[in-house]
Amino acid sequence: MALPEFILNGYKDWKENNYPKNSKLHERLADLGQKPKAMIISCCDSRVDPNTIFKAQIGDFFTHKNIANIVPPYATYKSNYGTFSALEYGITALKIPNIIVLGHSCCGGIKYAYQKFTNQLLENNNSFVDEWVNYVKPAYDILDKNQSYDNIIKSLEKNNITNSIKNLLQFPFINNLILQNKLKIH
Repeated sequence: MALPEFILNGYKDWKENNYPKNSKLHERLADLGQKPKAMIISCCDSRVDPNTIFKAQIGDFFTHKNIANIVPPYATYKSNYGTFSALEYGITALKIPNIIVLGHSCCGGIKYAYQKFTNQLLENNNSFVDEWVNYVKPAYDILDKNQSYDNIIKSLEKNNITNSIKNLLQFPFINNLILQNKLKIH
């Protein structure tokens, strides 16, 4: 199956124009390995690009994306291999000194979670998304529900970031590094 034309054209443009400008950096990163300044846990929303938002250079960030920038609780370590293995590798192998939980406004995952928790979904079929957004429930439970819908969603987006940070603190290897002043969470 052939790649879409816009992908091929984008790659050709990068290879002809961007790569030559940064070839020494690419070679250095290939030879020396990566040494990111921060690990970013971000929503996989196509509008959220941490490298653009923070004007990052190639190699600055080790990025893990998932729906609604969720860090599940440590107690679920036997079922969340993607997020947990990215954390473990980034923090223990790469020795990244900063973790940033990057939420965003108008998050579809957060809106979906809200609709699920308020029984507004027409169909709740225990899909992967339904299961995943259950990790937003603690953030939902502490919401002030006497707000407008827009403010509830904004609050839930913020509470979800706080909940993810709280969950990060449950990881022994993260907590130890924080206590040793070798890791900061933002």
